[in-house]
Amino acid sequence: MLVSQHYDTQEEIISYQKLRTFIGITGILLPVITVLGSYFFGAGNYSWQHSISHFYYGKMHILFVGTLCVLGGFLITYRGKINRNGNSWESRTSNVAGFCAFGIASFPTCFKGFRPPTGGSNQYIHLSSSPNEFWGGLHFALAGMLFFCFILFCLYFFQKPDAVYTGKAAAKWLRRKIFYKLCGWGIAVSIILIALFNFIIQPTEGVFVYSTFIFETTSLWFFGSAWLVKGSAAWCHLPLIKKIIEPLR
Repeated sequence: MLVSQHYDTQEEIISYQKLRTFIGITGILLPVITVLGSYFFGAGNYSWQHSISHFYYGKMHILFVGTLCVLGGFLITYRGKINRNGNSWESRTSNVAGFCAFGIASFPTCFKGFRPPTGGSNQYIHLSSSPNEFWGGLHFALAGMLFFCFILFCLYFFQKPDAVYTGKAAAKWLRRKIFYKLCGWGIAVSIILIALFNFIIQPTEGVFVYSTFIFETTSLWFFGSAWLVKGSAAWCHLPLIKKIIEPLR
């Protein structure tokens, strides 16, 4: 007879925490490596795109798609806490987020908005025709769902403790809860600002021409920061990390 076992070894706990860290790092690095990579590969003034999704067509296509796939793989691999009924809604939400990341990498945004408009030497991917409204809409729906999952993690799942805390640890846990809430609301506000600038303000000059890229970046940085803090238990024994994270861990 097979007996179901629950493995709760120290090794499993550490890898669980490290996976959280890798998810956070991947989210933070995505906008950074696409811009810097474009610049180093000669894109010059066109290193910035109107949205992160437009890097699909540029010289950073492989890094853009690869990073999203790595992020999707990490999210699908991640196992959340299991409730009393043996279910893990955290894991299911993570699976949805992971498949959304794969979908964003698979279904590109419309070419319109790519810099420069004619493509030129900065363009790496040439499609026979730009994605129609359906595929463009699917891309944005998947992106919206992904960011919604990010908000859920910060405002709901991360609000539940991993252990019973007392004394100083309890005070630090309360600070982490506040930090996760700030990150969750930061993501939500960033998404609202994307919609505001795209559909209402619609700037034609200045830095906010890149408002979608800017607020996608802030969303990813809020998301990544929350996951880094969540996974910091695996690294807080290192002197430098311990000093940085000490107020929260």
